[in-house]
Amino acid sequence: MDSESARIVVLSSVSGGGKNTVLHRLLERNDRLYAAVTATSRRPRAGEQDGVHYHFLPPEEFRRRVEQGGFIEHAEVHGNLYGVPVSEVDRAHSLGKTLILNIDVQGMTTLKERYGSRIVTIFLLPPDEKTWESRLRYRGTESEEEVQLRLRIGRDELARADEFDHRIINDNLDHCVNQVEDILRSEGAI
Repeated sequence: MDSESARIVVLSSVSGGGKNTVLHRLLERNDRLYAAVTATSRRPRAGEQDGVHYHFLPPEEFRRRVEQGGFIEHAEVHGNLYGVPVSEVDRAHSLGKTLILNIDVQGMTTLKERYGSRIVTIFLLPPDEKTWESRLRYRGTESEEEVQLRLRIGRDELARADEFDHRIINDNLDHCVNQVEDILRSEGAI
């Protein structure tokens, strides 16, 4: 199956909205899902491994691959480049799995334009701004300036949550994961 006939699920949220945690839980519970290893120009955080968490690329290498058509979508987010390699779409479907992507609002828009009805989009909403900011700060991976930038960008992303097919409040991990699974079942993705 080629990338043009792919079945793709987009899981998105604000930075600190819990999408990585929800995605990992989904993968533990569903062997019909395949999570793409996306590429980024940002530096690895503590414990992140190249080729496992991301393909970490220098900015110039990332841009070269963009020019060569190596990504199904890419964007600059928080001052770093992110993208989904075309090879990840093909890999998921060669394995007979539904590709699930953890990408931002910009990426979702690009993929929706490219794949239309073959894509299911889900936005995880934080319970409230105080909880969201607390989760973001708890990670301890960003400076205060970066936290403020992520909050500003996140507010813009929250304003676009209605562009997604489904929206779920991520106030309880198990409940949130169950809701995502229910959506994926109803959409024929799992």
